[in-house]
Amino acid sequence: MSFCKYCGRQLQDGEVCTCQQAQQSAGAAQPQQAAQQTFQQGAGQQTQQGFNQQQASQQMDAVKKAGANAALDYVNVLKGLFTSPVETVSAFVAKANVIMIAILIGGQAIINMLTRLFDMLIANSKAKVTTGSKELDSLLSSYYSSYTNTKPYPAGSIFKNMLLEILLVAVAAAVIALVVMLLAKAFNKANVTYMQGLAVYAITAVLGIPAELLSWVTGLTSVGFIDRISSCVTVFSNVAGYAFVYIAIRALCKDEKKIPLIMAISYVAVNFLTWVLRLMF
Repeated sequence: MSFCKYCGRQLQDGEVCTCQQAQQSAGAAQPQQAAQQTFQQGAGQQTQQGFNQQQASQQMDAVKKAGANAALDYVNVLKGLFTSPVETVSAFVAKANVIMIAILIGGQAIINMLTRLFDMLIANSKAKVTTGSKELDSLLSSYYSSYTNTKPYPAGSIFKNMLLEILLVAVAAAVIALVVMLLAKAFNKANVTYMQGLAVYAITAVLGIPAELLSWVTGLTSVGFIDRISSCVTVFSNVAGYAFVYIAIRALCKDEKKIPLIMAISYVAVNFLTWVLRLMF
């Protein structure tokens, strides 16, 4: 039992007196409670927002750090291919860093796609309207080497070719990785993982990406000497790529006598499947 402190009336447990003073006191307490609850909710939301911002900042710092480490690793590997290629390639395929492999293969696919896109856009910009006469078109093309009657590429064709370039890189990487893994196990009883097989392909992109960019930039000019430099860069990159693949397979296999066969089967399989892929597009 309790009593009202204003009028002295006896009250049940939890009951609020009906007198005017008790009602006024209860009404004044409700806004204060509501204000306190609102303040607590606002403080909780600010705390949660601060935590979310801190977590987002930490994630961004982790991404920046990973990017910086990947860039440093790429520079070190690229430098090592010129200073100590055998040790660099062997360490690269043995470690088989997933992030680095994904960056290299993805970067190769993007570079090929953009190169193809720019080539088609440049071809569209140079395409000229035909006269409608085969004889006149032939006469003009024989006298003016810059005259072309090439039809512009439609948007659908450009998109298909961009997608094709990505698929070609993905197929080449997947096939080489699978063939190297299976044949290394079959011929040499070597415990080669699929990721190490992907590393065999990815090592070619370390030099292939900058070489392709340089070749494409120099190939934009019509100067014969610079065009020859572009061709030399391409040849150097291709030959170096074959050498890196040989070193990589050698690092994974125990029997060097089987390396030429593994390389040959790998490239034949890639050539066949890319031919089929081109037919589909």
